[in-house]
Amino acid sequence: MIGIIVATHGKMSNGIVSAADLIIGSTENIKTLNLFQEDNVQDLHGKFLNEIKAVDENDGVIIFVDLAGASLYNQAVLAVNSLAAEQQKKVHVIAGVNLPMFIDAINQQMIGSSIQDAVASVINEAQRGIVPWSAEDSDQDDQDDEEEEF
Repeated sequence: MIGIIVATHGKMSNGIVSAADLIIGSTENIKTLNLFQEDNVQDLHGKFLNEIKAVDENDGVIIFVDLAGASLYNQAVLAVNSLAAEQQKKVHVIAGVNLPMFIDAINQQMIGSSIQDAVASVINEAQRGIVPWSAEDSDQDDQDDEEEEF
């Protein structure tokens, strides 16, 4: 089973997992990491290694972080780089976590996807999950619908 880690600033990771539990039901093999103002960023390296060890069942691990280039992302990458070469190939760090991609990761986990297929699906779902809406667009859609009726 693919392992999943969600690491965010503040309690966002707990919220994403909680929301997924509400939508999907009970989740498995998932850990969260939260970074708070008073935390020592250097401690994250060890925390990531501990969580990777906790969820790694030899099928791969996806580490979701909130911001690319921020402390959590950097420490996750450093932690992965300190793993044995074979394990590194099965651990992926993905920045920009959102609920649709996280739910897709759980689905991929449940159906037993390979780590490569899961990562590809998660990234695709993240992109598809971004859907803009504005009242201006809605008014135009309504006008288009009215014109089609005649």
